[in-house]
Amino acid sequence: MTGKRFVLALLVVFNGLWLKAQTDSSVFTLQQLLWYVEQYHPVSIQSQIVVSQGESGVRKARGNFDPYLFAGLDQKYYDDKEYYSLLGTGLKVPTWYGIELKTGFDQNRGYNLNPQNIVPDDGLWYAGISVPVGKGLVIDKRRAELKQAKLYAQSTKAEQEKMMLSLYFDAVKKYWDWVAAYNEYQVYKEAVELAQIRLRAIKGSHEFGDRSAIDTLEAHIVVQNRQLSKKGAKLKYDNVTLELSNYLWFENGVPLNISEEMHPPVYAAANKADGISSDSLNILLNNLGFSHPDMQLMDYKLASLEIDRKLKRESFKPKLNLNYNFLNEAHGGNVFQSYSINNYKWGFNFSMPVFLREERGAYQQAKFKIQDAEIKQSQKLLELQNKLLKYYNTQTALSEQVELYADVVKNYNRMLDAERQRFESGESSLFLVNTRENYMIDARLKMISLLAKYNVSIVGVGYAAGIPIFKSED
Repeated sequence: MTGKRFVLALLVVFNGLWLKAQTDSSVFTLQQLLWYVEQYHPVSIQSQIVVSQGESGVRKARGNFDPYLFAGLDQKYYDDKEYYSLLGTGLKVPTWYGIELKTGFDQNRGYNLNPQNIVPDDGLWYAGISVPVGKGLVIDKRRAELKQAKLYAQSTKAEQEKMMLSLYFDAVKKYWDWVAAYNEYQVYKEAVELAQIRLRAIKGSHEFGDRSAIDTLEAHIVVQNRQLSKKGAKLKYDNVTLELSNYLWFENGVPLNISEEMHPPVYAAANKADGISSDSLNILLNNLGFSHPDMQLMDYKLASLEIDRKLKRESFKPKLNLNYNFLNEAHGGNVFQSYSINNYKWGFNFSMPVFLREERGAYQQAKFKIQDAEIKQSQKLLELQNKLLKYYNTQTALSEQVELYADVVKNYNRMLDAERQRFESGESSLFLVNTRENYMIDARLKMISLLAKYNVSIVGVGYAAGIPIFKSED
């Protein structure tokens, strides 16, 4: 299975978590939340700025290869005489291969002009080339900076993906906390309603002499206790709603709040989505070394360090630059009228440190940095593999717990129904009915918690693998 098709498969799994209830327009779905997060959340905007910074860095590094104009004027006047006037203008064009092209114009005059600066009265044009045949032939600082800037620009995309992965995962976890809190509140609402219905029925039975006063008191206490639990669940739901609102933003940095008309879906064990299979896990583990943003960032760092190492190795070579310029005098504005291959100026520059201690030390430091980065990369890969396995193990265990506890809830429900029938026929007590009902409430609450944790664990597998499965659809 290719990487792209595998991501699509994960998206199908994740879409299963958006539940049937999202057909209700008042239900605020996970898809809607992620759309707002992707479009307007400050971290999402910051991640885009990171990418723009990388692009501006490339533009800055390209500036080292921009042609540039130069001009210089040096004059001396003494005792009402012009000793000399030296005027030089021109254009230099750096190239990718270290070669520098140059053209210019010199016009010099004066009584005390140095003979080597004597040029024709109309000035002297020249054009030439400077070639590094030693240090700087293979790579130089300008080329190294541009290559590293391009790597940094690519790494900012991985950095953006890493930022968004964390943001999406945090939003997803908070969303399922919100769903769980809402469903817990619904359980307590139903529990209060059942207790109130039973209280009214027992009061009626008491008036006809079928129930004792103590049964009425017990039923009333149950209502009060459940109302207290309901208020606590409502407080928890309201607070989690506020926490979820931290992920909701709109244009121009305007924060949004979830209105009272909007609510999460109501779910049950039937809504359980399929988790990541063992075959899919193996694919994720095999791709982890190059698909996870953390590993991509380390690859870019190693590539940048390798460029620096090559640059340091280049410094072992002697600096030897060859320069050649042809010379020509303009006649009547025609630069090429008197061109001759015999009119030229050439030379070379040579320099080399004797002991190369600075160069050898810098090269060794560059190699040590690479070795250190490779060790950290291996360590990071192991950490990511174990993190992925941890989320997968959690998903597998929770999946089994959800399936097991679904049967537990059904069995509690059967026991409660049977106890109610016995109570209505006079074979049971109100205490036993309330006890069975409390067990049923606790079971439903635990089931809600297990489902929320299970849904988070599925997303956690993708998060640990560095797969952007949380991105909302357009």
